[in-house]
Amino acid sequence: MAKVLKLLSLYSLANLILVITNALLANSNGFTLQLIHPHSPKSPFFQIKIGIGTFKSKPPYKEYYLEMDTGSSLVWIQCEGCTKCFKQTPSPFPKQNSSSFHPLLVNNVPKQYEYEYADGASTHGIIAKETFYFKSNNGKSEKIENLRFGCGLLNVIQYDNCRNNKVAGILGLGTEDLSFAKQLSPRIKGRFSYCLPLLSTKTPHTYLRFGDDITYPKNYKSTPLHTRNGSSTYYLELQGISINRNRLKINPKVFDFKNNNGTLGGCIIDSGTPYSRIIAPAFDVLIFELEKYFMKFKDLKKMSGDLGLELCYQRMNNPEGFNKLPSVTFHFRGSQSGFVMKAEAVFEVVERFRPLRFREYFCLAMVRSDTMSIVGSHQQTNQRIIHDVKNKRLVFYPEDCSKNS
Repeated sequence: MAKVLKLLSLYSLANLILVITNALLANSNGFTLQLIHPHSPKSPFFQIKIGIGTFKSKPPYKEYYLEMDTGSSLVWIQCEGCTKCFKQTPSPFPKQNSSSFHPLLVNNVPKQYEYEYADGASTHGIIAKETFYFKSNNGKSEKIENLRFGCGLLNVIQYDNCRNNKVAGILGLGTEDLSFAKQLSPRIKGRFSYCLPLLSTKTPHTYLRFGDDITYPKNYKSTPLHTRNGSSTYYLELQGISINRNRLKINPKVFDFKNNNGTLGGCIIDSGTPYSRIIAPAFDVLIFELEKYFMKFKDLKKMSGDLGLELCYQRMNNPEGFNKLPSVTFHFRGSQSGFVMKAEAVFEVVERFRPLRFREYFCLAMVRSDTMSIVGSHQQTNQRIIHDVKNKRLVFYPEDCSKNS
């Protein structure tokens, strides 16, 4: 979920909550955090695994969930004493009772922050240093001391929409100095990695890996990874789109980064944006070519926009899931940088019960944008994504993310 861009309107981050739980510490230069999807039986609505602070108790910390977000940089948690609070269980972080809580001071006054997100969410509070604990798989706790984070005192975010919400804040992995990845950069060698499973997958979790816990197979692809001053997000050079490996007639210039008259353009990759957003001229071509592709199937009925996405069809006969649906490729800069997405990562398939029988629908899980393109989390499913920030490249390759990735 990118830090606020005034012309950008994103889908709600509540549509995708990946939360940090266990850390499996492999060595001093790499570690692994478990991620749990909210639809999993092991979601944050059932367990709490992260430790923050130092208290006179056993264990000596309070446990919370944080949301992973590659599109923002601030690490923050809702704190006790908040004047605008979202509902959460357990109660907000009791900062005054933690002996390791140290506000950063400017002229003897706690340093304040204000952080806004593109979907309208925001947090306002003070910057402090604190000790974070991550439980390892052997039952012991590993800790990171003096991690700078935001202690949220005025928070507007849609966690209230989640029943029995236990998500207490966000773990920002963006490009700015307060990012979790930036603060740990020497230790993790400037790289982190994740692999997002399909929503329909029954596997309970996947992993967020850092540093030497990341491996590279022989068949990986890569493309340059860029940063922009004043932005938390990671930029890619998108140059084209294919359907079933047939390149569409799209002028590559429509994907260019512009930054003229307030229009940013370009393309970012963001785990906090559920559905990819495609700049309008390219999206129009994509829609047109998909419509041509589906015209050859006689059992399909094109639907209006009542399903919430622009291109949707109803199957008039038997349900087929993702069968006969095409793959789509994003072409990034580089001779071997085609980001191939199978149908499961391109479309959503929905079943609805109607009188006497149920109907199956499918929709293109991408939306139109007038400002810029974004590679969202749905399109990243079943791909190993490695942000190699030190070497300024995004590495990716297909992977079954349901297999303890």
